[in-house]
Parts: sequence; C-alpha cells; structure tokens
Amino acid sequence: MEAQNYAVVDFMTPMMHLGVGGILLVFAIPLIIHALFRRRRFARLTEGYQTYKSRSSIRTEMLTGALCLAAALVFGVLAWTNYSTATSNLTANIEQRYQPAEFTLGSWNGSWATVDITLEDGTRFADSVVVVRAGNEPFIEDVWYHTRDNAD
Repeated sequence: MEAQNYAVVDFMTPMMHLGVGGILLVFAIPLIIHALFRRRRFARLTEGYQTYKSRSSIRTEMLTGALCLAAALVFGVLAWTNYSTATSNLTANIEQRYQPAEFTLGSWNGSWATVDITLEDGTRFADSVVVVRAGNEPFIEDVWYHTRDNAD
C-alpha cells in the first residue's frame, strides 16, 4: 500500500492564538478604562496640579492598553485564519482518503470532529466521528467498519 501525503491539520495553534488574544483583551480593556478615568480627572485639576509626570503616565497607560488591544485583534485574526486553514485541510484529507460522494464537516471539539458522509455506493453515515491520526490521516470509524465488513 502506497503512503499518502496529507495536508497538515493543526487545530491547536488557533486555540492557543485565541487564548492569548483573550488574555490580552482582558488586560487591555480595564487598562484603557482606567486611563480614560485618569485623563478625565487630570483635566479637572487646576493648573498647578497638572504635572508632566502625570500626563506622561496617563499617555503610557493609554498606549499600553491600545497596543494590547491591537495585539488581541491580531491574535484573533490569526486564530480565525488558522482555523479556516485547518478546516479546509481536514476537508481535503477526507476527500483524498475516502472519496465520498458528498459530505458535510460538522463541529470540531478539540480532539475530534463530526461529519455527515455519503459514500459512492450511497451508504450514508450521519454524525460520524473523525479523528486525525499520525501523518494527518483522517479516520472515520463508521466508514472503516463499513468498508471492512464489505471486504470480508
């Protein structure tokens, strides 16, 4: 049997990007809100109490929050694009391995996905579990049992 080359299916990297983006977002929002309150309070001070040090500190806090917000957005976009790539690679791998007449990829839960698949002979499997084996090979348990039984 000839070894097949499958596209890389990596669902872990988008999850890590989403986690980092979420942490940055949780850090950025309170920081920006605090900087806005400080700036408003600073504007109400009389002329002698508005120091350069306070103004610089508020500016630094606002800039840090904005940079964290921008980084969170970048990590969110990275998570979305990597998830889309992993999904399309999994779809291509399933088509390469099983040559289905039609199939619909369902949700991914981190370790396996669901798929509704119809084979060329018309056999349909609803909500079958797809796992990714070593070498990015997709494995659909119901289809394997079906094709093994027909081979006997």
